[in-house]
This record gives sequence, structure tokens and C-alpha cells, in this order.
Amino acid sequence: MSFFRIISLFISCFGVWSGFCISVGAQTERDSLTSSSSVQNLMFTPYIAPSYSPELELMVTAGALISFKVQPDNPMLGRSSIPFSIGYSTNNSMSISVFPYIYGKDDKLRVLSRFYFRDMPDNYWGVGYDVGNRTSSADQTTNYHRRWWSLEGKIVRKVTNRFFVGLTYDINETKATELNDYMKAETYVKQYGADISNVGLGFILEYDSRDNVQNAHKGGLLSVAFSEYNKIINISGYEFNKLTLDARKYFPIEYRKTLAMQVKTEYADGAVPWTELPHLGTMFDLRGYQKGRFRDKSMLFGIMEYRHMFERRRINRKGNYESPFGVVGWIGLGSVAPAYRQMDHWLANFGAGIRYEIQPRLNVRIDYGFGKDNQGLYVSISEAF
Repeated sequence: MSFFRIISLFISCFGVWSGFCISVGAQTERDSLTSSSSVQNLMFTPYIAPSYSPELELMVTAGALISFKVQPDNPMLGRSSIPFSIGYSTNNSMSISVFPYIYGKDDKLRVLSRFYFRDMPDNYWGVGYDVGNRTSSADQTTNYHRRWWSLEGKIVRKVTNRFFVGLTYDINETKATELNDYMKAETYVKQYGADISNVGLGFILEYDSRDNVQNAHKGGLLSVAFSEYNKIINISGYEFNKLTLDARKYFPIEYRKTLAMQVKTEYADGAVPWTELPHLGTMFDLRGYQKGRFRDKSMLFGIMEYRHMFERRRINRKGNYESPFGVVGWIGLGSVAPAYRQMDHWLANFGAGIRYEIQPRLNVRIDYGFGKDNQGLYVSISEAF
């Protein structure tokens, strides 16, 4: 499907979808004038929208965003949110996702999780930059079928004003079928098989000065996480560990205009199954690359993104000039290798997107990203980082 057909289809659907969200939001606001404060605190916004990614192709997704405050009268506490969605695509993929972000009383406790379920045709190139550099197509034997689910996240507690400590968890399962001839003979698949389950537990340290976790305008984040897999609950026979470093910084340029930067790396060591190797190509890193195309024991990427929310010419019903619409543009660079010293090939990435604020400081994110031989349109709630 061509780029212009994807964009035209998306614009037509987005027009219907955004009007629906606006009408629902307006009704909620009118109803809240005569309701209790507890009802006013709870917000529910349904949506339906198309998206396109290299691995899922054209997908129609329906879902909703639920948000609330544990302390409605605390202006310093961010809104807890539970976005969820279910989608079906043109290549017969099914996708379910739930991303609960819960902020406890006085922001002393945070519970952040991501649940995925996908039943989909997928592609496997192998391990390393060189094998990922070849183009994906059926005649190059990269196709197979994958059914997988994953529950990952963290539970952190505030120890000082900006420092958090806590636990991480990652439980996942992959069942690969209809393996192509290349996969059947590939070293990692032969060693670890096509039916893989893992349980990972670890600890995390964070310094977080962001003004809003899901849509920061200023501040920064420095996060260090270490996880052991299958050490306590050994269900696969393979033990490995992961170290993740994540640094983010947000520079306010003007009101509701931000320059955001992120550098993130992940290193895996031990008997790491092919499904668990660090990789690029998710909606949270180099948007536009096919997920899992580039994977190895070391992964590193950096992104710089400009975020611009528009102002209205006339005052709105809230008494200000804020528009719910905005745009973003980003550039990125990333690499994978067996070790950091071997990172001598770099993948360029760039793209642009639209933002629509459906609830306070919670945006629908619509991004179109370009990579090497890949491109993709992504629709999600909250920013990429």
C-alpha cells in the first residue's frame, strides 16, 4: 500500500473519529456540572482509528482512555490512566494492549505496566545488523507465524523528592509456527526452539524531575534497571539478565512547545533466547522500522523530538487560548551489535506526527516514521518517551 493511500485513508477516518471524541468529551463536561466531584474526576474517552506498521500492515483499532486522580484535590499529582485497545489488520493480525499508569497518594507509589497480546504473521531475519539489513519478503524466507503475549512493568516508591526505587517484572510467552526454512536452520532458533516462556524480576533506580510523566514539558529522567530472567522461577531452562539505561531531557522553548531528547541502551547477557534479544523498531524508539528486524545482545539509540501545541485565535470554554491540536517532528539514530565496541553500522530514522489532547495532558499520538526500507504509521496514547 502506497504512502499517499495510507495517509488519505487515515485522514478520512481521523475526521470521523476526532469529531466523535469531541462530542463525547463535551457531553462528559456538561454532565459533570451536576454530578459529584468523584464522578467529575473520572474521565472516559472512546476512540477508533487506523494505523499502519511494517509488521501489522493496515490495522483498525478500537479502544478507550480511562483516567482519574487518586487525590482529585491534589494539583501536583498526575492523572492515572488506563488506555486499552483491540485491533485487527489486513494481514489477519489481532492485537490487544492495556497500559495502566497508576500514581498513588502524593505520588509516593507508581505502578506502570504494559500488556500485549498478538496473533500475527511475522518476519525473522536472524541476529545482528548484517542479517537484518536484507529486505523482508516471502522469497527471502523471513516469514513465520507468531502468537505471543507479554506483561511487563515496574512498581516504584519515592524515597526523596525526585528519587524512586522499586521492582521490575517481565512475564512473556512466544509460540512460533509455520517456520520458514531459514529459521529452522538458524543457530538461535535451533538452540532455543520455537516455544519460549520467560519470567524476569529485577530492581530499578530512577531520578525523575519531569513535570508530567506521560507528557513532560520540562525536567528529565535517569533510569537504571537490572533484571534476572528464569533465575527464581526457571520455566525454560535458560538463564540470562538485562541491563537497561534510559536518559531523557525536556527543554521548554515556549509555552506548550518542547524539545525532547532521549538516549536509551539495553544489554543482555547469558543464554538469551532469540525472542528476548534487545531490538529496535517499536512505537517507543525508531518508529518506522519493522519490530525485531535488527536485534542483538547490545542495543543503543538516540532521538531528538520537537513538540509544538497550537494556540487558538479565540478564547475557548476553559478561558484560555489552548488548542487541543499539535505537531511533532523527530530524528533518531540507533544500532545493534554483539558488543558496544562493535557498533559500526547506524540506522537513521526520522518522522513527523499529529497530536490531539483528548484529556488533560494526555494526547493521542499519530506518528509517521521512516527507516531503511521501512515506514509506518502509529496511533497510540501518550508520547513515545
